[in-house]
Amino acid sequence: MKLKVNGADVDVDDRFATSPLLWVLRDVLGLTGTKYGCGIGFCAACTVLIDGRNTKACQTPAGTAAGKAITTVEGASGPVVEAVRDAWHRGNVVQCGYCQPGQTLAATALLTADPAPDDAAIGRWMNGNLCRCGTYPRIRKAIGAAAEALAAGDAPEQVAAAGEVEAPRLTPEELADPVHPYVRVHEDGTVVAFSNQIEMGQGAHTGLATIVAEELDADFASVRVVNAANGGNAGGDVYATPAGGGFLQLTGASTSTVGYWARYRLAAAQARARLVAAAAQVWQVPADEVEIDSGVLTHPSGKRAGIGELAARAEQVPVPDDVSPKDPAHYKLIGGEGRLRVDAPGKILGTTRFTIDVTHPGMVTAVVLHPPKFGATVATIDDGAALALPGVSAVIPIDEGVAVVGETFDDAQRGVRAVRVDWDDRNAERRSTEELLAEHRRLLESGEKALVVKEDGDVDGALARAAHVVDASYELPYLAHAPMEPNNAVCRMADDGTLEVWAGTEGPEYVRMAASAAAGVEKDRVRVHVPYAGGSFGLHSSSGRDPVSEAVQVAKALDWKYPVKLQSLREEEFKSGRYRAMAVHRVRAGADADGRVRAFHQQIAAQPTSVTLPVVANFLFTDGVDYMTTSGAVNSPYAVADFKLETSVVETGVPIMVWRSVGNSHTEFARESALDELAIATERDQVDLRRDLLAENPRTLHALELAAELGGWGTPLPEGRARGIAASSFLSHSAQVTEISLDRRDRVRVERVTFVLDCGIVVNPDLVRAQVEGGLIYALSAAAWGEVVLGGGEIVTRNFDRYPIMRMQSVPRIDVHLIESGEPPTGVGEVSVPTAAPALTNAIAAGTGTRIRRLPIARTMRVL
Repeated sequence: MKLKVNGADVDVDDRFATSPLLWVLRDVLGLTGTKYGCGIGFCAACTVLIDGRNTKACQTPAGTAAGKAITTVEGASGPVVEAVRDAWHRGNVVQCGYCQPGQTLAATALLTADPAPDDAAIGRWMNGNLCRCGTYPRIRKAIGAAAEALAAGDAPEQVAAAGEVEAPRLTPEELADPVHPYVRVHEDGTVVAFSNQIEMGQGAHTGLATIVAEELDADFASVRVVNAANGGNAGGDVYATPAGGGFLQLTGASTSTVGYWARYRLAAAQARARLVAAAAQVWQVPADEVEIDSGVLTHPSGKRAGIGELAARAEQVPVPDDVSPKDPAHYKLIGGEGRLRVDAPGKILGTTRFTIDVTHPGMVTAVVLHPPKFGATVATIDDGAALALPGVSAVIPIDEGVAVVGETFDDAQRGVRAVRVDWDDRNAERRSTEELLAEHRRLLESGEKALVVKEDGDVDGALARAAHVVDASYELPYLAHAPMEPNNAVCRMADDGTLEVWAGTEGPEYVRMAASAAAGVEKDRVRVHVPYAGGSFGLHSSSGRDPVSEAVQVAKALDWKYPVKLQSLREEEFKSGRYRAMAVHRVRAGADADGRVRAFHQQIAAQPTSVTLPVVANFLFTDGVDYMTTSGAVNSPYAVADFKLETSVVETGVPIMVWRSVGNSHTEFARESALDELAIATERDQVDLRRDLLAENPRTLHALELAAELGGWGTPLPEGRARGIAASSFLSHSAQVTEISLDRRDRVRVERVTFVLDCGIVVNPDLVRAQVEGGLIYALSAAAWGEVVLGGGEIVTRNFDRYPIMRMQSVPRIDVHLIESGEPPTGVGEVSVPTAAPALTNAIAAGTGTRIRRLPIARTMRVL
């Protein structure tokens, strides 16, 4: 079979004629820029151009493309695609970047067909391309910018990606050095920052590059950032996250900038001091006469040198004792606009290496068939039909299913569909969604297992005296993370006995735990490599019974003869669980005759989340109470004199995991909905009612009042429009106003979200805005449609066809306002998620009179 790919004729074995073009490009031809997202044509991460038309490669048999011009992201060229790439880069479109090669090719096809598309045309054309990071508003703007540049005949600046830097294994001396594990200056003037926080799309690497360039007085363009790992030594782990207590390397809870702030500012300042000291020694001048600006050291005598020229000598210089970071008044980069993401070029060009792209000579690919019910085990296997297929080499039972090994992913997935397994589900979770929900309700109503988490005053007495009482239950479903890159891992046994593992993980130490346990080797024999992650949202936080464990089990069963890539089908990722926990809340809130809130009693029934995280669980789950479940309720921003919080642990066989904003994603829905209901019952304005409760929390109060002002709260609206409001002190201080429209059939469209945020000192304002935008779209998607359904224990929801994701045409206008602050930076990546659902349902209640107490909203009414 002959194919014409990127202008070259290539020969492909005829056995791949019926294989999806996606896998021929990736596994046979090695063109990994085209990405796998769902395999059923619902996400378009696999977009290529065939005779100039954007086409889903996962739905195109390779043989049907013979004789046609196939263009992948690696081979795309010409003025249109260059204009698109330049607009993507300048517009800071990219977050995790996994879907962006497909997005840029779709945009290229659009602008080739219609050089001047309006917003409606852009929405229609791009609606098939999913982005879980929520970059749609920026994609829309970037397409407009590219169209304008093409119309003006402007020659765009060609986007170029620097080569990726590998994090080296640190020597004991380097581990003990205060600077070397974090910042290194190379002789060519490149500055490499080794990030203890993993880049998953949140912009952590760009934030770190800004901080390092600022404190080192380096040229921002010279800074490269790499995911770091393997920092353990006798004294601990140099990459342990300071914001998490400093004992474990873990990216989560939006602590990247918080963790960087002290550690990397000081390390970069110390590196600067070493360079200055080295220059002073070489030039034989006082150190206080040496200056650095944009990576160049100078002395009034005229002496000058690039930092690279003095890098080797500087590394031998002791760090001066009196080094401290800059006074914020002297910042040149931090807080300023114009920083472009350091990880964007490679992601736009399709050269960035995600775990799915890792390859090694002789590598095989494994796909796991998981049981249809959680906890079921293998009874019998009939592997004859699978092993008879070309390219299938082994069928291996593992802890949580059956792995099929193939030469390519397509070989393995065909094997998975051919293998026949009888499952023993006697010990499996066999309850349906409704039965599990009923158990949550029962525990809540009965008070069985209820533990008091916090109690102030006499809540029962205050409720008895209240003139107005709201008593309502709020129900939230299981939610999948569904990042664009399905779960995966790669492993191989090196010649020296080191087990090497590649995984886009949030917790390298958890990967080490999982690999060590599955292989039966000591943890110090495991080396972890962390490629970029194609999204995560909490999914990649596991420490066992995950793709790393599965890959290692397969490699071990094959006697370590081959490197193994474990790649999940999207359906298998859904079947393996790790969902956001189902939760049911009951809130009883009371107000006096003047409408002032006097009592608040919140009860929660949910499966605990923190117990899934080793080490962390030791202090987040204590005395039967899970902080990750109660977060947002136990530390509410509102002051109520008579307050009580109770929680009941629900036991199920459904595997759960942290999910973007964790407990706050459900506790704040209940709280903000109940306050809205109480405001209506007392005929008080929702902002005024909250204002009373925030008197002791001025930063959240300011965010609330500013959101109300900028969002037009209280101003007249056209018929068929309504607004809702919600506030939070989760990670930072925020509030949002959501405006909706309703058509004649009461179908809901989110028209506008105004979000106000006080997150302390802002390192990169545009990246903060991008995170808020993406978080809102992620959360609105879940609120409107998100739900994993179990039927008789069997996982019904298995792909994007049954788990709808917000698309381009549904995205509202989003206005983000950042409050200037001199306080230390606080969290951003998850901050906009908790209040998105209640602000939306509060708007629906205002517009229709219908109160949504069970999510997703689509169970009650249609969201457009």
